[in-house]
Amino acid sequence: MIKTNKNKIINGLMTRRPATRLLSTIILLLLFVSGMAQARSENEIKAVYLYNFIKFITWPQEPTTSDINICVYGDNPFGAQTERLNTLKARNRALHIIYPDKKDRPDCTVVFISPSEEKFAAELLKRINNHPILTVSDIESFTDKGGIIGFIKLGNVVKFDINLKKARASNIQISSKLLELANQVIQ
Repeated sequence: MIKTNKNKIINGLMTRRPATRLLSTIILLLLFVSGMAQARSENEIKAVYLYNFIKFITWPQEPTTSDINICVYGDNPFGAQTERLNTLKARNRALHIIYPDKKDRPDCTVVFISPSEEKFAAELLKRINNHPILTVSDIESFTDKGGIIGFIKLGNVVKFDINLKKARASNIQISSKLLELANQVIQ
């Protein structure tokens, strides 16, 4: 009798095992999908970083009444986040995204150079050299090429490097809090 009950239990588990596997797979799949829904895209993370960079930067003779113009040269790297940035304020000033022509240098507080404009980056950096304009890009080795903040990817993590020497030459002060978060600081 003991053997019979034991066999029934084992047979019951064996027949239920495929159902258990299926249920486990469905649960894992749901957990994975919900985790993906909560994950931020790389461009969303960069948009949040850009917004926060502005909070930790001090420009010389910073006006309190004018807007902060973020000039994006090249392809829009922030996608739908651009509209969100246009509705925010930083340092009690409204943010505005502008897409200037390559030859224009409108009243920019921040310049973002998209990788699509890498060939143009050196010329643009030369034109705004030592002006109090925060330059940001995700062009490879951007800070080594004269930019102030360059996005980098370490594995799946978006980080940034800071060229403090260039920031100082541009008369831009970067908070020590932001410097602590940088992957690398060029002195």
